[in-house]
Amino acid sequence: MQIISKGLTYTYNPKTEFKKTALNGVDLEINEGDFFGIIGQTGSGKSTFIQHLNGLIPVQNGTLTVGEYNLSSGVKKDKKALKTLRSKVGMVFQYPEYQLFAETVYDDVAFGIKNFFPTLSEEEVEASVENALTLVGLNYNEVKNKSPFELSGGQKRRVAIAGVLVTKPEVLILDEPVAGLDPNGKKQLLKILHDIHFKSVKTIIIVSHDMDEVCENCNKIAVFSEGKVVECNSPELLFSSAKKLEDLRLDLPITAKITEKLKEQGVEIETDYKIDDFIYAVKKRYLNI
Repeated sequence: MQIISKGLTYTYNPKTEFKKTALNGVDLEINEGDFFGIIGQTGSGKSTFIQHLNGLIPVQNGTLTVGEYNLSSGVKKDKKALKTLRSKVGMVFQYPEYQLFAETVYDDVAFGIKNFFPTLSEEEVEASVENALTLVGLNYNEVKNKSPFELSGGQKRRVAIAGVLVTKPEVLILDEPVAGLDPNGKKQLLKILHDIHFKSVKTIIIVSHDMDEVCENCNKIAVFSEGKVVECNSPELLFSSAKKLEDLRLDLPITAKITEKLKEQGVEIETDYKIDDFIYAVKKRYLNI
């Protein structure tokens, strides 16, 4: 499902003195197969934008298509089609474990598929729940009858993600997916997301404040500022311009910071800023490997 946004504009409380323009003409394309990053300062429009992608926020002005679904302003929306879209575009909000509610892990994960596909047999539901829990690295038989609240924080988050994966979405959107996790938990979850991308979900979109996270994991990154997309590029091209990111009050990944410091000392290395490539570039420069 390709996502195409042109001139997307949204204002909260438009007819009141509290009106605030959150999106101000967003032009953006996200291609099927992308592991796509969205970055920007708080209030730049990131969260408002992603909530448009499955119709949680209706389009006020501009055009937006998600695969075959036209969500543009002025286009009549079919409730059945909108429900189908939401099963295909899964949304995982920040700290999703706080939204767990059922008595067992099984019931929590099954809730989504029963809601979207009420005619499925119990056997089909069970197979979908087992598949979703396996995708997030949990042992189905070990956790299915447990209370979600007996699990660790990282496991709870995996259960919450499984509750979205259970409908087999084509696009998975995650807002700050590793926020609050320890370094090992972050590493494990990001590996799981890549496994999901390889095995199941065609397109993954993450919103993050962590430059190292998006640099290491995304093939393309969009920078939001004051409700617009001001840059959209590969990590290599995006993070090669420290001044531009500094002007947008954004940080650099650690590999780009070191590269900049070396450059200031007259030492230039060629890297895409991913850790493995950066290490290889340094070895090549200093050890002639």
